[in-house]
Amino acid sequence: MTYFTRPAVVGTITKNVRETAAAGKNAGADILEIRLDLLLNNTPDFEKYLKKDFDDPILIEQLKKWIREAKEAGLPVIGTLRSKKEGGAFEGKEADQFNLIKEILPEVDFADIERKSSKKNIRTCLKIAEKSNTKIIISSHFFDEKDMPSLKKIEKVLEKSFDKGADIVKVAVMPESKEDVLKLYQAGLRSKKPEKICLIAMGDLGKQTRILAPFYGSILSYGYIDEEAAPGQLPVDKIKHGFELLGL
Repeated sequence: MTYFTRPAVVGTITKNVRETAAAGKNAGADILEIRLDLLLNNTPDFEKYLKKDFDDPILIEQLKKWIREAKEAGLPVIGTLRSKKEGGAFEGKEADQFNLIKEILPEVDFADIERKSSKKNIRTCLKIAEKSNTKIIISSHFFDEKDMPSLKKIEKVLEKSFDKGADIVKVAVMPESKEDVLKLYQAGLRSKKPEKICLIAMGDLGKQTRILAPFYGSILSYGYIDEEAAPGQLPVDKIKHGFELLGL
């Protein structure tokens, strides 16, 4: 797997994997993100696995099955098991989360790992990823406007995430003002690794970043295929069209 030389649109899958993956490809997605936590939440009889029975072989096989179905579309796949504290649906402990991530790591092209995870768990995943040629996305989410990071903090998050071993660093913020959105753009402009960062502002104020952030160094833009997976997401085809209009 190589890095992208131009911005890529990520289509997020939250239910009906095979059908949604095909629809995402038809809409113009370059990559598919399979949100395993939301799939569990949206699948009858599987919601319990968000809270318990994390080592059940049935659960592990289902996660791998969903990944196989997503790969049928012929696009690279990001595997994400987002914790509740980072805006996802998974309520288990970090140890439970990473036991599952380690199982699916060799099956995906990219794995999303939360920056606040322990150094030990991140190092273990990096070793597995190296053997399977899986790239690691280290992500940070700031969902509350009151927690909007300063420019200096965004830059520090990018730097520390690369120090942890990230192949790509994702930072998503909830802006309170247009000035907050500009902080994100400034961080992109000043980044020494613009081909390896993903910058997103969520909510209505941040919708513009889904198309404009690549002008400032962001290499990935996440969009939805059938339903929003994060506040302010735009449809995949709209993002793709915006890229085409702007020559990205």
